Amino acid sequence: MTTPTRDYDPNSVIDQILSGHVPNPDQPHTRTTLSPEEARFVARITDWCSRQDVAERIESRTQVPADLLEELAQLGAFRITIPTRYGGLGFSDACLLAVLSVLTSAHASLCEVIAAHQVIGAVRPLLEFGTEAQRDRYLPQLTEQVSAFALNEPELGYGSGPLRTTAFFDAEAGTYRVTGTKTWITNATIATHMIVLVDLAATKDSPGGITALLITADDPGVARGPQSRFAGMHGLPNGRLAFEDARIPADRVIGGEGNGVEVALTCLSQCRAALPVAGLTTILACLQQAVAWAGEDRQTRRGLHTHPQTQHHLSTLMVEALIANAVTWHALDEHCAPTDSEAAKLIVSEAANRATDTVMQLVGGRGYETAASARSREATPWPIERLWRDTRVTRIFDSSTEMLKDLLAQPPSTTSTTAPTTATGGIAEQVSRLHHAIAREPADPWVRASAVDCALELFALACLDRYRRHLGEDDHAATTAWETAAEELHRRIDAHLHTLSNPSHLQRKRTLATELVVLTGHVG
Repeated sequence: MTTPTRDYDPNSVIDQILSGHVPNPDQPHTRTTLSPEEARFVARITDWCSRQDVAERIESRTQVPADLLEELAQLGAFRITIPTRYGGLGFSDACLLAVLSVLTSAHASLCEVIAAHQVIGAVRPLLEFGTEAQRDRYLPQLTEQVSAFALNEPELGYGSGPLRTTAFFDAEAGTYRVTGTKTWITNATIATHMIVLVDLAATKDSPGGITALLITADDPGVARGPQSRFAGMHGLPNGRLAFEDARIPADRVIGGEGNGVEVALTCLSQCRAALPVAGLTTILACLQQAVAWAGEDRQTRRGLHTHPQTQHHLSTLMVEALIANAVTWHALDEHCAPTDSEAAKLIVSEAANRATDTVMQLVGGRGYETAASARSREATPWPIERLWRDTRVTRIFDSSTEMLKDLLAQPPSTTSTTAPTTATGGIAEQVSRLHHAIAREPADPWVRASAVDCALELFALACLDRYRRHLGEDDHAATTAWETAAEELHRRIDAHLHTLSNPSHLQRKRTLATELVVLTGHVG
Protein backbone atom coordinates (compact mmCIF):
# COMPACT_ATOMS: atom_id res chain seq x y z
CA MET A 1 0.00 0.00 0.00
CA THR A 2 1.26 3.49 -0.87
CA THR A 3 2.09 5.63 2.13
CA PRO A 4 0.80 9.22 2.18
CA THR A 5 3.69 11.63 1.81
CA ARG A 6 2.19 15.03 1.08
CA ASP A 7 -0.71 17.27 1.98
CA TYR A 8 -3.50 18.23 -0.37
CA ASP A 9 -2.85 21.72 -1.75
CA PRO A 10 -6.14 23.52 -2.59
CA ASN A 11 -4.18 25.93 -4.80
CA SER A 12 -2.71 23.12 -6.88
CA VAL A 13 -4.49 22.43 -10.16
CA ILE A 14 -3.22 18.86 -10.38
CA ASP A 15 -4.23 18.15 -6.77
CA GLN A 16 -7.71 19.47 -7.55
CA ILE A 17 -7.91 17.15 -10.55
CA LEU A 18 -6.72 14.10 -8.61
CA SER A 19 -9.36 14.79 -5.95
CA GLY A 20 -12.15 15.05 -8.52
CA HIS A 21 -12.46 18.84 -8.79
CA VAL A 22 -12.49 20.88 -11.98
CA PRO A 23 -9.98 23.77 -11.91
CA ASN A 24 -11.33 27.28 -12.35
CA PRO A 25 -10.21 28.57 -15.79
CA ASP A 26 -10.86 32.18 -14.70
CA GLN A 27 -8.49 32.03 -11.73
CA PRO A 28 -6.48 35.30 -11.60
CA HIS A 29 -2.85 35.15 -12.66
CA THR A 30 0.06 37.18 -11.33
CA ARG A 31 3.34 37.58 -13.16
CA THR A 32 6.36 39.83 -12.92
CA THR A 33 6.96 41.80 -16.09
CA LEU A 34 10.41 42.99 -17.08
CA SER A 35 11.33 46.58 -16.27
CA PRO A 36 12.82 48.66 -19.09
CA GLU A 37 16.28 48.21 -17.56
CA GLU A 38 15.79 44.44 -17.36
CA ALA A 39 14.60 44.32 -20.97
CA ARG A 40 17.70 46.20 -22.10
CA PHE A 41 19.88 43.75 -20.17
CA VAL A 42 18.20 40.74 -21.83
CA ALA A 43 18.73 42.45 -25.19
CA ARG A 44 22.45 42.83 -24.46
CA ILE A 45 22.73 39.11 -23.66
CA THR A 46 20.80 38.30 -26.84
CA ASP A 47 23.10 40.51 -28.89
CA TRP A 48 26.18 38.89 -27.33
CA CYS A 49 24.90 35.42 -28.23
CA SER A 50 24.17 36.47 -31.82
CA ARG A 51 27.59 38.03 -32.44
CA GLN A 52 29.52 34.78 -32.18
CA ASP A 53 28.91 31.11 -32.80
CA VAL A 54 28.69 30.12 -29.15
CA ALA A 55 27.55 26.59 -29.98
CA GLU A 56 30.48 25.93 -32.33
CA ARG A 57 33.01 27.13 -29.79
CA ILE A 58 31.55 25.06 -26.97
CA GLU A 59 31.11 21.93 -29.09
CA SER A 60 34.77 22.04 -30.13
CA ARG A 61 36.04 22.13 -26.53
CA THR A 62 35.94 19.69 -23.66
CA GLN A 63 34.69 22.50 -21.42
CA VAL A 64 32.94 25.83 -21.96
CA PRO A 65 35.76 28.24 -22.93
CA ALA A 66 36.87 30.42 -20.05
CA ASP A 67 36.77 33.59 -22.14
CA LEU A 68 33.06 33.06 -22.85
CA LEU A 69 32.37 32.87 -19.13
CA GLU A 70 34.54 35.94 -18.52
CA GLU A 71 32.57 37.91 -21.10
CA LEU A 72 29.27 36.79 -19.57
CA ALA A 73 30.56 37.82 -16.15
CA GLN A 74 31.45 41.27 -17.50
CA LEU A 75 27.95 41.56 -18.96
CA GLY A 76 26.53 40.76 -15.51
CA ALA A 77 25.13 37.28 -16.16
CA PHE A 78 26.51 35.93 -12.85
CA ARG A 79 24.86 38.62 -10.72
CA ILE A 80 21.39 39.05 -12.18
CA THR A 81 19.43 38.42 -8.96
CA ILE A 82 22.10 39.45 -6.45
CA PRO A 83 20.95 42.67 -4.73
CA THR A 84 22.75 45.87 -5.67
CA ARG A 85 24.08 46.33 -2.12
CA TYR A 86 26.32 43.32 -2.74
CA GLY A 87 27.40 44.42 -6.20
CA GLY A 88 24.65 42.64 -8.12
CA LEU A 89 22.13 43.92 -10.61
CA GLY A 90 19.16 43.36 -8.30
CA PHE A 91 16.95 42.12 -11.14
CA SER A 92 13.93 39.85 -10.81
CA ASP A 93 13.65 36.11 -11.26
CA ALA A 94 11.65 36.88 -14.40
CA CYS A 95 14.71 38.59 -15.84
CA LEU A 96 16.88 35.60 -14.92
CA LEU A 97 14.45 33.23 -16.65
CA ALA A 98 14.47 35.41 -19.77
CA VAL A 99 18.26 35.25 -19.85
CA LEU A 100 18.21 31.47 -19.37
CA SER A 101 15.87 31.18 -22.34
CA VAL A 102 18.27 33.20 -24.50
CA LEU A 103 21.26 31.13 -23.37
CA THR A 104 19.36 27.90 -24.04
CA SER A 105 18.91 29.05 -27.62
CA ALA A 106 22.66 29.60 -27.87
CA HIS A 107 23.76 26.37 -26.14
CA ALA A 108 22.20 24.33 -23.35
CA SER A 109 25.50 23.99 -21.43
CA LEU A 110 25.84 27.76 -21.18
CA CYS A 111 22.35 27.97 -19.71
CA GLU A 112 23.21 25.24 -17.21
CA VAL A 113 26.31 27.06 -15.96
CA ILE A 114 24.35 30.23 -15.17
CA ALA A 115 21.34 28.35 -13.79
CA ALA A 116 23.47 26.12 -11.56
CA HIS A 117 25.14 29.24 -10.16
CA GLN A 118 22.16 31.52 -9.57
CA VAL A 119 19.12 29.28 -9.43
CA ILE A 120 20.42 26.52 -7.16
CA GLY A 121 24.12 27.27 -6.51
CA ALA A 122 25.43 29.34 -3.62
CA VAL A 123 23.55 32.50 -4.55
CA ARG A 124 20.01 31.38 -3.73
CA PRO A 125 20.83 29.57 -0.44
CA LEU A 126 22.72 32.63 0.79
CA LEU A 127 19.86 34.94 -0.11
CA GLU A 128 17.24 32.69 1.47
CA PHE A 129 19.06 31.19 4.45
CA GLY A 130 22.38 33.01 4.93
CA THR A 131 23.15 35.31 7.82
CA GLU A 132 23.80 38.97 7.12
CA ALA A 133 27.51 38.40 7.78
CA GLN A 134 27.57 35.49 5.31
CA ARG A 135 25.81 37.53 2.63
CA ASP A 136 28.12 40.52 3.16
CA ARG A 137 31.19 38.32 2.79
CA TYR A 138 30.30 35.92 -0.02
CA LEU A 139 27.70 37.50 -2.31
CA PRO A 140 30.13 40.18 -3.61
CA GLN A 141 32.50 37.35 -4.57
CA LEU A 142 29.72 35.53 -6.42
CA THR A 143 29.01 38.46 -8.76
CA GLU A 144 31.87 37.22 -10.97
CA GLN A 145 32.77 33.77 -9.62
CA VAL A 146 30.89 30.54 -10.29
CA SER A 147 29.19 28.39 -7.63
CA ALA A 148 27.65 24.92 -7.42
CA PHE A 149 25.18 22.91 -5.37
CA ALA A 150 26.40 19.46 -4.30
CA LEU A 151 23.82 16.84 -3.36
CA ASN A 152 24.34 13.86 -5.72
CA GLU A 153 26.52 10.99 -4.59
CA PRO A 154 27.76 7.90 -6.49
CA GLU A 155 25.48 5.55 -4.55
CA LEU A 156 22.63 8.02 -4.15
CA GLY A 157 22.13 9.74 -7.48
CA TYR A 158 19.29 12.24 -7.31
CA GLY A 159 17.06 10.08 -5.15
CA SER A 160 16.48 10.22 -1.44
CA GLY A 161 18.56 8.19 0.94
CA PRO A 162 21.34 8.39 3.50
CA LEU A 163 24.22 10.69 2.58
CA ARG A 164 27.68 9.16 2.71
CA THR A 165 29.37 12.54 2.76
CA THR A 166 29.75 13.01 6.49
CA ALA A 167 30.95 15.71 8.82
CA PHE A 168 31.64 16.19 12.49
CA PHE A 169 32.40 19.29 14.46
CA ASP A 170 35.93 19.51 15.81
CA ALA A 171 35.35 21.72 18.84
CA GLU A 172 39.03 22.09 19.58
CA ALA A 173 39.82 23.41 16.08
CA GLY A 174 36.47 25.15 15.64
CA THR A 175 35.93 23.54 12.23
CA TYR A 176 33.68 21.00 10.52
CA ARG A 177 35.66 18.07 9.18
CA VAL A 178 34.09 16.74 5.98
CA THR A 179 34.76 13.44 4.21
CA GLY A 180 32.99 12.05 1.15
CA THR A 181 32.37 12.38 -2.56
CA LYS A 182 29.78 14.22 -4.62
CA THR A 183 29.29 13.35 -8.26
CA TRP A 184 27.52 14.73 -11.36
CA ILE A 185 27.76 18.24 -9.92
CA THR A 186 27.27 21.01 -12.47
CA ASN A 187 30.04 23.64 -12.25
CA ALA A 188 32.11 21.30 -10.06
CA THR A 189 35.23 21.75 -12.18
CA ILE A 190 35.10 25.57 -12.20
CA ALA A 191 33.21 26.53 -9.02
CA THR A 192 34.95 28.66 -6.41
CA HIS A 193 32.09 28.23 -3.93
CA MET A 194 29.76 25.28 -3.36
CA ILE A 195 26.85 24.43 -1.11
CA VAL A 196 27.48 20.88 0.06
CA LEU A 197 24.93 18.72 1.86
CA VAL A 198 26.52 16.53 4.54
CA ASP A 199 25.31 14.15 7.23
CA LEU A 200 26.49 15.89 10.37
CA ALA A 201 27.25 13.79 13.42
CA ALA A 202 25.28 14.62 16.56
CA THR A 203 26.95 16.21 19.58
CA LYS A 204 25.82 17.03 23.10
CA ASP A 205 24.92 20.50 21.82
CA SER A 206 23.32 19.54 18.50
CA PRO A 207 21.25 16.66 17.08
CA GLY A 208 23.22 16.88 13.83
CA GLY A 209 21.51 15.63 10.67
CA ILE A 210 21.56 16.76 7.05
CA THR A 211 23.30 20.13 7.00
CA ALA A 212 24.26 22.60 4.25
CA LEU A 213 27.83 23.87 4.39
CA LEU A 214 29.39 26.57 2.23
CA ILE A 215 32.73 25.19 1.05
CA THR A 216 35.28 26.94 -1.16
CA ALA A 217 37.57 25.32 -3.70
CA ASP A 218 40.68 26.41 -1.80
CA ASP A 219 39.62 24.94 1.55
CA PRO A 220 42.12 22.29 2.72
CA GLY A 221 41.07 18.77 1.71
CA VAL A 222 38.85 19.82 -1.23
CA ALA A 223 39.50 18.39 -4.72
CA ARG A 224 37.63 19.11 -7.97
CA GLY A 225 37.31 16.76 -10.94
CA PRO A 226 37.59 14.79 -13.06
CA GLN A 227 35.05 16.26 -15.45
CA SER A 228 32.09 14.06 -16.39
CA ARG A 229 31.38 13.46 -20.08
CA PHE A 230 27.84 12.96 -21.29
CA ALA A 231 26.03 12.02 -24.48
CA GLY A 232 24.78 15.60 -24.65
CA MET A 233 25.56 18.87 -22.91
CA HIS A 234 29.04 18.95 -24.42
CA GLY A 235 31.44 21.26 -22.63
CA LEU A 236 29.41 21.22 -19.42
CA PRO A 237 31.75 21.74 -16.43
CA ASN A 238 30.13 18.89 -14.53
CA GLY A 239 32.18 16.54 -12.40
CA ARG A 240 33.18 15.23 -9.03
CA LEU A 241 33.88 16.97 -5.74
CA ALA A 242 35.95 15.03 -3.22
CA PHE A 243 36.44 15.90 0.45
CA GLU A 244 39.21 14.21 2.39
CA ASP A 245 39.03 15.41 5.97
CA ALA A 246 38.30 18.90 4.64
CA ARG A 247 38.42 21.57 7.34
CA ILE A 248 35.52 24.01 7.06
CA PRO A 249 35.20 27.02 9.41
CA ALA A 250 32.31 26.93 11.86
CA ASP A 251 30.65 30.03 10.38
CA ARG A 252 29.96 28.29 7.06
CA VAL A 253 26.71 26.55 8.06
CA ILE A 254 23.83 27.75 5.84
CA GLY A 255 20.40 27.68 7.46
CA GLY A 256 21.48 26.03 10.71
CA GLU A 257 22.58 22.51 11.61
CA GLY A 258 20.12 19.81 10.59
CA ASN A 259 18.22 22.08 8.19
CA GLY A 260 19.95 21.01 4.98
CA VAL A 261 16.87 19.30 3.57
CA GLU A 262 14.84 22.49 3.93
CA VAL A 263 17.59 24.47 2.22
CA ALA A 264 17.71 21.97 -0.64
CA LEU A 265 13.96 21.65 -1.15
CA THR A 266 13.34 25.40 -0.96
CA CYS A 267 16.00 26.20 -3.53
CA LEU A 268 15.06 23.30 -5.79
CA SER A 269 11.41 24.35 -5.79
CA GLN A 270 12.38 27.88 -6.72
CA CYS A 271 14.32 26.67 -9.73
CA ARG A 272 11.42 24.63 -11.13
CA ALA A 273 10.20 27.41 -13.44
CA ALA A 274 13.60 27.50 -15.16
CA LEU A 275 13.14 23.99 -16.52
CA PRO A 276 9.83 24.56 -18.38
CA VAL A 277 11.26 27.80 -19.78
CA ALA A 278 14.29 25.96 -21.18
CA GLY A 279 12.11 23.14 -22.50
CA LEU A 280 9.71 25.55 -24.19
CA THR A 281 12.66 27.35 -25.80
CA THR A 282 13.81 24.02 -27.25
CA ILE A 283 10.34 23.14 -28.57
CA LEU A 284 10.01 26.52 -30.27
CA ALA A 285 13.45 26.02 -31.85
CA CYS A 286 12.29 22.63 -33.17
CA LEU A 287 9.17 24.21 -34.65
CA GLN A 288 11.27 26.92 -36.28
CA GLN A 289 13.66 24.35 -37.78
CA ALA A 290 10.75 22.26 -39.09
CA VAL A 291 9.07 25.24 -40.75
CA ALA A 292 12.38 26.31 -42.30
CA TRP A 293 12.88 22.83 -43.73
CA ALA A 294 9.33 22.56 -45.06
CA GLY A 295 9.64 25.97 -46.72
CA GLU A 296 12.78 25.15 -48.69
CA ASP A 297 12.48 25.13 -52.47
CA ARG A 298 13.57 21.52 -52.68
CA GLN A 299 10.65 20.51 -50.45
CA THR A 300 8.00 22.72 -52.03
CA ARG A 301 8.97 21.69 -55.57
CA ARG A 302 8.32 18.08 -54.61
CA GLY A 303 5.15 19.01 -52.76
CA LEU A 304 6.44 17.61 -49.47
CA HIS A 305 4.89 20.50 -47.55
CA THR A 306 1.48 19.09 -48.52
CA HIS A 307 2.38 15.45 -47.90
CA PRO A 308 0.26 13.88 -45.08
CA GLN A 309 3.30 12.62 -43.14
CA THR A 310 5.00 16.01 -43.33
CA GLN A 311 1.84 17.81 -42.30
CA HIS A 312 1.38 15.37 -39.42
CA HIS A 313 4.86 16.18 -38.10
CA LEU A 314 4.34 19.93 -38.49
CA SER A 315 0.96 19.89 -36.76
CA THR A 316 2.38 17.69 -33.99
CA LEU A 317 5.15 20.20 -33.33
CA MET A 318 2.65 23.07 -33.27
CA VAL A 319 0.48 21.20 -30.76
CA GLU A 320 3.50 20.43 -28.56
CA ALA A 321 4.56 24.08 -28.68
CA LEU A 322 1.12 25.43 -27.79
CA ILE A 323 0.61 23.00 -24.90
CA ALA A 324 4.12 23.65 -23.55
CA ASN A 325 3.52 27.38 -23.83
CA ALA A 326 0.31 27.12 -21.82
CA VAL A 327 1.87 24.90 -19.14
CA THR A 328 4.94 27.14 -18.84
CA TRP A 329 2.69 30.22 -18.61
CA HIS A 330 0.96 28.56 -15.65
CA ALA A 331 4.30 27.63 -14.04
CA LEU A 332 5.46 31.25 -14.21
CA ASP A 333 2.55 32.42 -12.07
CA GLU A 334 3.98 33.86 -8.87
CA HIS A 335 1.49 31.76 -6.88
CA CYS A 336 2.02 28.51 -8.79
CA ALA A 337 1.72 25.60 -6.33
CA PRO A 338 4.84 23.43 -5.82
CA THR A 339 3.10 20.31 -7.16
CA ASP A 340 2.05 22.23 -10.27
CA SER A 341 5.68 23.28 -10.79
CA GLU A 342 6.68 19.62 -10.59
CA ALA A 343 3.98 18.71 -13.10
CA ALA A 344 5.07 21.50 -15.45
CA LYS A 345 8.69 20.34 -15.40
CA LEU A 346 7.58 16.80 -16.17
CA ILE A 347 5.17 17.73 -18.97
CA VAL A 348 7.44 20.18 -20.79
CA SER A 349 10.59 18.03 -20.54
CA GLU A 350 8.70 15.08 -22.03
CA ALA A 351 7.24 17.32 -24.75
CA ALA A 352 10.66 18.74 -25.58
CA ASN A 353 12.04 15.25 -26.10
CA ARG A 354 9.15 14.34 -28.38
CA ALA A 355 9.69 17.58 -30.31
CA THR A 356 13.40 17.00 -30.91
CA ASP A 357 12.68 13.46 -32.07
CA THR A 358 9.91 14.68 -34.39
CA VAL A 359 12.01 17.35 -36.07
CA MET A 360 14.90 14.89 -36.38
CA GLN A 361 12.62 12.45 -38.19
CA LEU A 362 11.21 15.18 -40.39
CA VAL A 363 14.52 16.66 -41.54
CA GLY A 364 16.25 13.28 -41.75
CA GLY A 365 19.97 12.93 -42.45
CA ARG A 366 20.72 16.64 -42.35
CA GLY A 367 19.20 16.78 -38.88
CA TYR A 368 21.17 13.76 -37.68
CA GLU A 369 24.48 15.15 -38.97
CA THR A 370 26.54 17.24 -36.56
CA ALA A 371 27.07 20.92 -37.32
CA ALA A 372 30.84 20.38 -37.47
CA SER A 373 30.41 17.67 -40.10
CA ALA A 374 28.18 19.91 -42.22
CA ARG A 375 30.71 22.75 -42.05
CA SER A 376 33.53 20.42 -43.11
CA ARG A 377 31.76 19.85 -46.43
CA GLU A 378 30.77 23.53 -46.68
CA ALA A 379 27.09 22.83 -46.12
CA THR A 380 24.68 24.79 -43.94
CA PRO A 381 24.73 23.29 -40.42
CA TRP A 382 21.50 22.40 -38.62
CA PRO A 383 21.37 22.43 -34.77
CA ILE A 384 18.88 19.55 -34.59
CA GLU A 385 21.35 16.82 -33.63
CA ARG A 386 22.62 18.97 -30.75
CA LEU A 387 19.11 19.83 -29.59
CA TRP A 388 18.20 16.14 -29.72
CA ARG A 389 21.03 14.93 -27.48
CA ASP A 390 21.09 17.96 -25.16
CA THR A 391 17.37 17.65 -24.45
CA ARG A 392 17.40 13.97 -23.50
CA VAL A 393 18.83 14.59 -20.06
CA THR A 394 15.92 16.84 -19.07
CA ARG A 395 13.83 13.72 -18.44
CA ILE A 396 16.46 12.59 -15.92
CA PHE A 397 18.04 15.46 -14.04
CA ASP A 398 16.51 17.62 -11.32
CA SER A 399 14.09 14.81 -10.47
CA SER A 400 13.39 12.31 -13.20
CA THR A 401 10.03 11.76 -14.86
CA GLU A 402 9.59 8.58 -12.82
CA MET A 403 10.41 10.29 -9.52
CA LEU A 404 7.96 13.11 -10.17
CA LYS A 405 5.19 10.73 -11.20
CA ASP A 406 5.83 8.67 -8.09
CA LEU A 407 5.56 11.83 -5.98
CA LEU A 408 2.27 12.81 -7.57
CA ALA A 409 0.96 9.26 -7.18
CA GLN A 410 1.26 9.39 -3.39
CA PRO A 411 -2.22 9.84 -1.90
CA PRO A 412 -2.34 13.12 0.05
CA SER A 413 -2.60 12.81 3.82
CA THR A 414 -5.44 15.35 3.64
CA THR A 415 -7.97 15.91 0.88
CA SER A 416 -10.40 18.56 -0.30
CA THR A 417 -13.34 19.22 2.00
CA THR A 418 -15.72 19.89 -0.89
CA ALA A 419 -17.54 17.23 -2.88
CA PRO A 420 -15.97 16.13 -6.18
CA THR A 421 -17.67 17.01 -9.46
CA THR A 422 -20.42 14.87 -10.94
CA ALA A 423 -20.83 16.99 -14.07
CA THR A 424 -21.14 15.51 -17.53
CA GLY A 425 -19.43 16.52 -20.73
CA GLY A 426 -15.94 17.82 -21.51
CA ILE A 427 -13.17 18.13 -18.96
CA ALA A 428 -15.60 17.99 -16.01
CA GLU A 429 -16.80 14.52 -16.97
CA GLN A 430 -13.23 13.32 -17.53
CA VAL A 431 -12.17 14.59 -14.10
CA SER A 432 -15.17 12.82 -12.55
CA ARG A 433 -14.33 9.54 -14.32
CA LEU A 434 -10.73 9.78 -13.14
CA HIS A 435 -11.82 10.36 -9.55
CA HIS A 436 -14.13 7.34 -9.62
CA ALA A 437 -11.36 5.17 -11.07
CA ILE A 438 -9.03 6.13 -8.22
CA ALA A 439 -11.77 5.66 -5.62
CA ARG A 440 -12.34 2.07 -6.74
CA GLU A 441 -8.74 1.04 -5.95
CA PRO A 442 -7.22 3.90 -3.92
CA ALA A 443 -4.32 1.82 -2.58
CA ASP A 444 -3.36 0.09 -5.84
CA PRO A 445 -0.04 1.60 -6.95
CA TRP A 446 -0.64 0.63 -10.59
CA VAL A 447 -4.00 2.41 -10.59
CA ARG A 448 -2.53 5.50 -8.98
CA ALA A 449 0.39 5.53 -11.42
CA SER A 450 -1.96 5.29 -14.40
CA ALA A 451 -4.20 7.95 -12.81
CA VAL A 452 -1.24 10.35 -12.65
CA ASP A 453 -0.66 9.93 -16.39
CA CYS A 454 -4.28 10.89 -16.98
CA ALA A 455 -4.17 13.77 -14.48
CA LEU A 456 -1.13 15.27 -16.19
CA GLU A 457 -2.99 15.45 -19.50
CA LEU A 458 -6.00 17.00 -17.72
CA PHE A 459 -3.63 19.47 -16.08
CA ALA A 460 -2.25 20.42 -19.50
CA LEU A 461 -5.80 20.80 -20.83
CA ALA A 462 -6.73 23.08 -17.90
CA CYS A 463 -3.60 25.20 -18.54
CA LEU A 464 -4.48 25.39 -22.24
CA ASP A 465 -8.01 26.56 -21.48
CA ARG A 466 -6.83 29.16 -19.00
CA TYR A 467 -4.12 30.45 -21.34
CA ARG A 468 -6.58 30.66 -24.22
CA ARG A 469 -8.95 32.75 -22.14
CA HIS A 470 -6.10 34.99 -21.04
CA LEU A 471 -5.21 35.72 -24.66
CA GLY A 472 -8.83 36.27 -25.61
CA GLU A 473 -8.76 33.37 -28.05
CA ASP A 474 -11.78 31.59 -26.58
CA ASP A 475 -14.50 33.40 -28.58
CA HIS A 476 -12.92 34.04 -31.98
CA ALA A 477 -9.72 32.01 -32.29
CA ALA A 478 -7.17 33.26 -34.80
CA THR A 479 -5.84 29.77 -35.46
CA THR A 480 -7.03 26.16 -35.54
CA ALA A 481 -4.14 25.26 -33.22
CA TRP A 482 -6.29 25.70 -30.10
CA GLU A 483 -8.90 23.16 -31.15
CA THR A 484 -6.28 20.78 -32.53
CA ALA A 485 -4.33 20.85 -29.27
CA ALA A 486 -7.47 20.41 -27.16
CA GLU A 487 -8.62 17.48 -29.29
CA GLU A 488 -5.23 15.82 -28.94
CA LEU A 489 -5.33 16.18 -25.15
CA HIS A 490 -8.88 14.85 -24.99
CA ARG A 491 -7.75 11.85 -27.07
CA ARG A 492 -4.88 11.12 -24.68
CA ILE A 493 -7.15 11.53 -21.65
CA ASP A 494 -9.77 9.15 -23.04
CA ALA A 495 -7.05 6.58 -23.75
CA HIS A 496 -5.87 6.76 -20.12
CA LEU A 497 -9.44 6.52 -18.83
CA HIS A 498 -10.00 3.45 -21.01
CA THR A 499 -6.95 1.83 -19.44
CA LEU A 500 -8.16 2.69 -15.94
CA SER A 501 -11.56 1.17 -16.69
CA ASN A 502 -9.90 -2.07 -17.81
CA PRO A 503 -8.06 -3.50 -14.76
CA SER A 504 -7.05 -6.62 -16.70
CA HIS A 505 -4.78 -4.49 -18.89
CA LEU A 506 -2.88 -3.16 -15.88
CA GLN A 507 -2.75 -6.66 -14.40
CA ARG A 508 -1.23 -8.08 -17.60
CA LYS A 509 1.50 -5.45 -17.59
CA ARG A 510 2.22 -6.14 -13.92
CA THR A 511 2.37 -9.89 -14.57
CA LEU A 512 4.64 -9.44 -17.58
CA ALA A 513 7.10 -7.32 -15.60
CA THR A 514 7.15 -9.91 -12.81
CA GLU A 515 7.71 -12.72 -15.30
CA LEU A 516 10.61 -10.85 -16.86
CA VAL A 517 12.37 -10.40 -13.52
CA VAL A 518 11.79 -14.05 -12.56
CA LEU A 519 13.01 -15.34 -15.92
CA THR A 520 16.07 -13.11 -15.81
CA GLY A 521 16.84 -14.38 -12.34
CA HIS A 522 16.64 -17.97 -13.51
CA VAL A 523 18.92 -17.27 -16.47
CA GLY A 524 21.50 -15.70 -14.18
